[in-house]
Amino acid sequence: KSEKEKVGVNMAWSADYMLSSREDIELVRYNTVADLVMALRFKKIDKAAMERPFAVEVLNCVDGLRIIDDTIATDGLVFAVNNEREDLLNELNEFFSRFKESKEKKELFERLNSTEGYEYHKIENAKGSRMLSVGLPTDAYPYSYIDFESGDYAGSDLEVITMFANEYGYTLEFTPGIFTTIEIGIGEGEFDVAIGSFCDAAREDAEVSEVFMMSDVYMEHEIVYIEVEDFNSLKVISPLD
Repeated sequence: KSEKEKVGVNMAWSADYMLSSREDIELVRYNTVADLVMALRFKKIDKAAMERPFAVEVLNCVDGLRIIDDTIATDGLVFAVNNEREDLLNELNEFFSRFKESKEKKELFERLNSTEGYEYHKIENAKGSRMLSVGLPTDAYPYSYIDFESGDYAGSDLEVITMFANEYGYTLEFTPGIFTTIEIGIGEGEFDVAIGSFCDAAREDAEVSEVFMMSDVYMEHEIVYIEVEDFNSLKVISPLD
């Protein structure tokens, strides 16, 4: 009997959720993307599975890898909402129902999945009469992060929350942190909404734990494999983490 193919994933990312029920592979969990690449380099795993925008970023940082273009799963991006803000959840879902069919969503999706990597398009907050406190992980590229050249917050989720805020009359107030602290913060009610790579596949866990509510899906994303194309040319050309 042949051994199962070993597939590496980042712990609690979309790929982890989506592939955890697969019986034809052996899932190996890692804490960081850098750990995944090292596991590929030293043949601890056969492939790594991750969201396509992350896979593109990995290939932009490391020579000798390639994306296997077949989509192995599809997940959705959502926002996490304070349990006390059902009014906000309803507004977000109302906005997302229109956004999903909009030219803005199509254009953003194309930038997120570009083979050249994501390009942030800054949208100014119109600063409405209502304050919206937002938990923003700065380690969730390309969904939310800090632009090292400008020092400003950036990311596709930042674009989306700003479009929402401008339409519904909110001024945005950001609380930065790493994803783990933001997830804990929204669960403890420290802010109204948390953005930055929250995935629909985690909805069941959120509903069971009742720590926060989750919006409807506003953007789908593909999960793909990456593998080593040439071990001889495998070289890190810019930092991954």
